[in-house]
Amino acid sequence: MENLLRGSSSFSEAAMLFTDEKIASARTKIVEALNEAQLATTGQKCEIIAKVQELLLHTDVELLNEFLENMLVLAHDPVAEVRKAIAGFIDEICKQHIAMLPKVVGPMFSLLRDSAPVVTKRVIQGCGSIYRLAIQWICQLDDIPEEVEQAWNTLCLMKISILDMIDHDNDGIRTNAIKFLEGVVILQTYPDEDSQKRENDFSLEDVPLTMKQIRRRKLEDEATNIFELLLQFHGASHISSVNLIACTGTLCTIAKLRPSTMTRVVEALKHLHSNLPPTLTNSQVSSVRKNLKMQFLNLLKHPASFEHQATIAQILVDLGASNGEITRAIPKLDKREQQRRAKRALENSMASQLAAKRAKVDGQARKERDDSGTAGESPRDQPRTMEIDYEELNEQKSRSTKQNEQFLLEVLPKTDLVVQLVLSNMDKLTEQMLQSAKPAAVLTVEQYIQKIAQTLAAQMSEVKAGPGASAFTKDPPMKVRISDEEEKSIILSGKRKPVDPSATPLPPSIGEEDLPEGGAGLPEEDEDDEALSEEDRQKLEATRKLRETLERVKGGTATGEPKLRQRIKMLKLQEITKPLPKATKETFLLDAVVRILKAERQALVGGVSMQRNRIITAFGASFINPVRDVIMEHILEDLPKRIELAFSWIFEEYGLMQGFTRYTHVKHDNGPQYPYTQLLVRLVTNVIERPKDTFRQKESLLKRLYLEAPMLPQELIDMLVRMCELEELVDCGMQIVKDLLIRRPPRERQYLDILLKYAYYENGTIREKAIEYVMSVFAVHRIMTEDIEKKALVWLAHLENELPPESMFAVEYGRAEHPRTWTEELAKVCLGLFLEVMVYDQTLLMRFSEVYIKATSEMKRAVIRAIEGPIRKIGSESEELLRLIEQCPKGSETIIIRIIYILTEKSLPSPDLVERVRTLHQTKVSDVRLLIPVINGLTKKEILSALPKLIKLNPGVVKEVFNRLLGIGVEYGPAELPLTSVELLVALHTIETSKVELKFIVKATSLCLAEKEVYTHDVLGSVLQQLVEITPLPTLLMRTVIQSLTLHPRLAGFVTNLLQRLILKQVWKQKVVWDGFIKCAQRLTPQSLGVLIQLPAQQLQDAITICPEFREPMLEHAREIMEHQIGHVSQQVMDVLLGISPYSTTESADLQIVGNYSEEAPMSSHMPVKIKQEKDAEPAAPTPPQSKE
Repeated sequence: MENLLRGSSSFSEAAMLFTDEKIASARTKIVEALNEAQLATTGQKCEIIAKVQELLLHTDVELLNEFLENMLVLAHDPVAEVRKAIAGFIDEICKQHIAMLPKVVGPMFSLLRDSAPVVTKRVIQGCGSIYRLAIQWICQLDDIPEEVEQAWNTLCLMKISILDMIDHDNDGIRTNAIKFLEGVVILQTYPDEDSQKRENDFSLEDVPLTMKQIRRRKLEDEATNIFELLLQFHGASHISSVNLIACTGTLCTIAKLRPSTMTRVVEALKHLHSNLPPTLTNSQVSSVRKNLKMQFLNLLKHPASFEHQATIAQILVDLGASNGEITRAIPKLDKREQQRRAKRALENSMASQLAAKRAKVDGQARKERDDSGTAGESPRDQPRTMEIDYEELNEQKSRSTKQNEQFLLEVLPKTDLVVQLVLSNMDKLTEQMLQSAKPAAVLTVEQYIQKIAQTLAAQMSEVKAGPGASAFTKDPPMKVRISDEEEKSIILSGKRKPVDPSATPLPPSIGEEDLPEGGAGLPEEDEDDEALSEEDRQKLEATRKLRETLERVKGGTATGEPKLRQRIKMLKLQEITKPLPKATKETFLLDAVVRILKAERQALVGGVSMQRNRIITAFGASFINPVRDVIMEHILEDLPKRIELAFSWIFEEYGLMQGFTRYTHVKHDNGPQYPYTQLLVRLVTNVIERPKDTFRQKESLLKRLYLEAPMLPQELIDMLVRMCELEELVDCGMQIVKDLLIRRPPRERQYLDILLKYAYYENGTIREKAIEYVMSVFAVHRIMTEDIEKKALVWLAHLENELPPESMFAVEYGRAEHPRTWTEELAKVCLGLFLEVMVYDQTLLMRFSEVYIKATSEMKRAVIRAIEGPIRKIGSESEELLRLIEQCPKGSETIIIRIIYILTEKSLPSPDLVERVRTLHQTKVSDVRLLIPVINGLTKKEILSALPKLIKLNPGVVKEVFNRLLGIGVEYGPAELPLTSVELLVALHTIETSKVELKFIVKATSLCLAEKEVYTHDVLGSVLQQLVEITPLPTLLMRTVIQSLTLHPRLAGFVTNLLQRLILKQVWKQKVVWDGFIKCAQRLTPQSLGVLIQLPAQQLQDAITICPEFREPMLEHAREIMEHQIGHVSQQVMDVLLGISPYSTTESADLQIVGNYSEEAPMSSHMPVKIKQEKDAEPAAPTPPQSKE
């Protein structure tokens, strides 16, 4: 058993090792693929994305978490096909790992709003399955984290966006949106018994009732609205055929899966059958009718269509369906099922009719009840009649008038408001009103305002307008209506009360007979009536102050009298409380704000962080400085994490400034934009002042603040300008200016001026950065290219002046001193931007040459030093550059030659360039130096003809010529050269000394032989062999032989043979060559003895005379030959060697140099002697030449 366990553990370890190795291999492949994607083409990028997708989805989730962000970065690629591939990648991720939704939903939302329709369609296609998987996944979670909730909210926003796309301009996007909405309706509705079941189906039944984030009722209402929208879209007259077919299929699918909608769908299809859109062509009408027939047949097969079979069958007959097709489509139901469905259809019909009838009866009954009132009730049970309390109404009017008058007294002193009021009401005045107007007495302005305010306030109160409208209640004040009998009873009881204060008043229904004996204190009825008519009638008719009477007699009314309801006095807080001091209020307010700010973690845990942010931004935008300062300090404590809160506040201030919000902002003397400006200035200032070493997010936060702010005030732009002058922030500042120029076109001129100003700044670092971003705008985004060119040409024209102009030394360019002459640094400033622009607009080359011609000599040198980079970028393929070279304006020859040199330094010249230079050399510029850059493009004949002139130049120039001809340098590579190294050296030896002095040829051959890598052992052998064949022998032949022997001692044997061949060519007839021959023989001793002994006696005597040390070795060599009978030595030679020759007195100076002779002419005085030499003999070390040729 232990062995078995041990074996299983080893197997698992091996499996783990294999898995780790597989993951490591996949990681390596993914990294390589992502690196390749940086420089890949569009097609290659899509292939790489597909490859990485396979590796991430089928290897390990760990790799997916590791490289997900790297892949999502490609969602911002400028190519639409790449963004489409990323949308597919996100779709596949969610299908296999729906838990990744919070990480990918943001990029997916941005891709949904992509400008390319192909990307948007791909996202909508993926949203169908992603939405279904997301709602299933969330419903299975016990605890929903905040990021999941945010992802769901984003997904709901995407759903709303797709719903809006049903009216998109693109036909394909509308079609995909319809299919997506089909899935939403099915997911957010309940199934019933006839619903078709699909694999992995989901509906509202699967949503937990306890889930707060997803509410059944809300989803169902949303689905109902979407279904109604689809029905409206289906019935629209402008719908296209493709959308119509797609929408028809969607409605039929919904009807089959949710049979409760079957009736509406059948009615919609029936309406479509009878009212096809008028915009369809004949072929489209045919397609729609065919699709309609197919959909009706599919619906007819569904059991839920039992109630509509007759209608569908009739429509199918109209659409051309046969009776057999209709019969086959009708589902076969047993008799009991048919009866059940028929009964259910009848019940549904009766229920709808009954509901309509019941609603009608209820309405009639309600109307009768209202008309009949309370006619049959007893007086005691009958509700009391109410009437308007005019006294309270007058009090409300009085309060309203006072409030309106106070308001008008504040606003009427504003002249512009009064003028606007008069002008807007001028057309309402009639002639009669003007004639009836009476001039008032002369009053002061304040009195006029008071009078107008009183009049208008009363009028505004009458119509319940203005601030005083709040004094009125919603409904008119009411009170209980008191009849005349009740008034009499109240007054009588009031008059009886003084007689017996302790007695209880009797009700008026008690008669005189009911009174006890001794009731003389009460007057009789007639007396009361008489007294009432005499004393109180006037009071009852005139004043009717019932409220005072009720209050006066409240305690003394009889039990039988009606008890009147008193008006409830409303509690007014201002009457029972004392206002707090201002300092206390501010303290309470600050404490409350601080508590909210400190509750950041609790709000995050409780899921109300968004609501907390809204409260904080509302506080910051609505209150004065103490509150704003506290909130600002809270944000600046951890700005990177609280930047979203800062942006929420920024946008709140912006909304207040623009009047987008419902409540008004705190008024400032500096204008409504002051709070918004100060908020942005404080944030940017704080970020700038932080050290970059400890605050890594400095540049990213600055970019966000500038690029995401809804509006940039001038103060913020001034800070941006100052930022561009700081070397540590120059790159960030310039990039922000460039991005603002691209993203905010209304102010692009201002941002371009900032970049152009720094493109001519004194500081080189700032200037280079500015030029870089200006060229990005010019070359990449192609914005304001004409303005950039004009600015570059203006500064280039400064070089035509003898002295630098004053405009170059403005304060904004950062130049403190004004030199009186041009300097190289000033030339670089003028040329910097122009040379970069010239790379992309090569028509400026001609203007550039004109400025060069007019510039001073010092500036010309500066220009020549500055053009290398731009000319190399332009290249020799530029037609404008070739035209400039061909025309070569007078005075620009030097810069033209420099341009040609630059074009040919790193590569061989192009045929077009060679042709233009050849033409220029033949017509305008005869200087042979013009041919040097293109010498490898010339023919062999042209090179040989120019070679005599070229070797006369400076040794450095000659060396460059030979380097080009010999292909020395990596830039030439294996290119085929017009002249071989052998041909070059031979050509140098054959140059006539009448054309070129010998010293130039000597220097040229020395330069060639110095290139040991080119002139190797074999190459020099070929050169010497060709030189020996030339007649007459080249003057420098023996010098080259000696130099070759010095460089390559292994050539000793080969040179010995050459010496023997030179004897046959009568080398002694050319004195210079003969002297070299003897020196070479001297260096090759003793190998050369066998060659020297072959010389004629006279020439041998001359050689011995020149070099006496030859005599003894040659004599010994001759005796050895004779002794061993290796060969024969003539007597004349022996006489010379023994010193008894008659030629011994002959001077070498008497030798005649022969110009032309025949190689075949035999030597009469000597026959060649064959000498056997040791093959393995070591060659003697060469001795240095005694004299320089």
